[in-house]
Amino acid sequence: MKPYRCLIFDVDDTLLDFSRAYKDAQHDIARRLGVAYTQAFAELDDRCGWQAWVESRLDQTDSSDVQANYHEYYMRYVEGHYTYLLRELGMDIDRAVLTDCYLKSVTASRVPMEEDTLRVCRMLSERYRIALATNGLTDMQRERVKDFLPFTHKLYISEAIGHIKPTVEFFGHMLADLGYNADECLMIGDSVTNDIIGAKAAGMDVCFYNKRGKKLPEDVTAEYEIQAIGELEGLLRG
Repeated sequence: MKPYRCLIFDVDDTLLDFSRAYKDAQHDIARRLGVAYTQAFAELDDRCGWQAWVESRLDQTDSSDVQANYHEYYMRYVEGHYTYLLRELGMDIDRAVLTDCYLKSVTASRVPMEEDTLRVCRMLSERYRIALATNGLTDMQRERVKDFLPFTHKLYISEAIGHIKPTVEFFGHMLADLGYNADECLMIGDSVTNDIIGAKAAGMDVCFYNKRGKKLPEDVTAEYEIQAIGELEGLLRG
């Protein structure tokens, strides 16, 4: 194990459970609409959200167009999601009401991916500088990670930086601001494109947080792989 000085964590689906945040938002949307939260409602909302997501191309973060317009496209995705949902339900409600409800609900969600995520990160902060690196809206992400901030050295949010992961500009800004060389940092995240490919292109080692048992593409490698956050304790002692 290299003598790393800084551990850089992705946020969504690495430190925080975004799937839980999304489901909580679905419940809040159903209450706002005055409808029962049923499996049928959840499935309908999922379809509407997925349609808007595909159309926004937010999963294509390797696209120069998406990289340049990510945050605009994110808002377009949220608005499109509820345009489609209201149309399917036949409801005449201002889309902005649901958009605001969704954003507030996700912003309030701080559920960690695992029970001991916070403890592990706090423990690691005693030996390493901890940084968080996330795509997303500044106000939303800063609120969501506030449980980690007492022991976080730096927080990097794409909207605040003006660039998203996996761009060279995002990682370059982060490394320059941290004042570390790339080989002194270990990136820990779940996204093949945003975390692994982005960090490797910047010259950093990566730890693939693979809680869901995904298989890396043949042309992508990671120095380390874990399925539980607690594995970092033993890994970094090795």
